[in-house]
Amino acid sequence: MNLRNWNKQHTLGLLLGIATTLVALPITLLIYSWFNDYSFDQVWYKFTVLRNERSKFLGLASIANLFWFHTFIRKENWNRAMGIILATFISLALIIYFKYLA
Repeated sequence: MNLRNWNKQHTLGLLLGIATTLVALPITLLIYSWFNDYSFDQVWYKFTVLRNERSKFLGLASIANLFWFHTFIRKENWNRAMGIILATFISLALIIYFKYLA
């Protein structure tokens, strides 16, 4: 991707991908707490304190971007799909940071 060709649709896809991950994160924590018979507070504590758990939950929450990516590809809206991919790469960078560097 060439940054000279960056437009409003790329930005919209990027912001949508970041927002989707942020919205999906507490939902992921809630589903995890239901299936493992933990309280949400225990899972939230694990997420905030343990960096290894933080990277796992962030990776699971990033899966929600697949919905938008698939939707934009089917509509042939390539610029928004590229924004979703970039948002997922930002999540990947955060996962690597939390897993190995923090």
